[in-house]
Amino acid sequence: MSTANEVAASNSAGSSGFRRWVRLVPALLLVASATFVAAYYVPLHRAHVLLLEEQRRSNQRGKDLEQTLSQVRGELQAQTAQVEKLEGERKQTEAAKKSGLERVEQLKTELAAKLDKQIKKGVAALAVADGQAFIVLPETAVFAPYKVDVSPQGRALLCQVASSVAAIGPAPIRVGAVSGPPDLVPPVLQRDYPTPWALSAARAASVAQALQDACSVPGARLSAVGHAEHDPAGAALGESKLPPGRVEISIALPL
Repeated sequence: MSTANEVAASNSAGSSGFRRWVRLVPALLLVASATFVAAYYVPLHRAHVLLLEEQRRSNQRGKDLEQTLSQVRGELQAQTAQVEKLEGERKQTEAAKKSGLERVEQLKTELAAKLDKQIKKGVAALAVADGQAFIVLPETAVFAPYKVDVSPQGRALLCQVASSVAAIGPAPIRVGAVSGPPDLVPPVLQRDYPTPWALSAARAASVAQALQDACSVPGARLSAVGHAEHDPAGAALGESKLPPGRVEISIALPL
């Protein structure tokens, strides 16, 4: 009897313990789940979110860098094109300048050849400077003695000069006259032209008129200016000895 009771009591205790375990299992599972979520899932989720954010930022930086690179490429191409354009213009300018200088030297040689006799006789001097040809004639070879009128020999000389510059083209021709120091001007000329400006202006006008009338140079191409005692062609002629009174004919050279 007591044995049966003990068995019954043992079965009852076992059943009660089983029921307790059964009730504890959900709680343990819940605790385990919470522990797993807290210990693994939440950090992993946060890490995943951070990775996604970092990837998004990386993608955005990549796009920004690509855009910047594209802009830099465009600017570089534009600068390269500008450099190439400037280099092309520089080469063209140098080529034109070289061609112009060669043309100037050619014209100088042609003028010197045509005026060779006058230059050797000392009745003409030739210089080229600043894109202009200067032909200098002494007053004694151009004007009648003690006058501002061009002499017959002067007209022939002027026509030879006009013929020599014809190859240059229809460039303007400027006639200048230098009177020389007042003490070297004859009194008869000083009476009619009391200042170097007046004398040189009258002589320049007389030469321009002769070039138009005797040498058929169009008047529209001519201009006349008196230089008084000044020396516009002196620097161009360098060490050449110039007569104090002279005519200076200048013409622009095509470049």
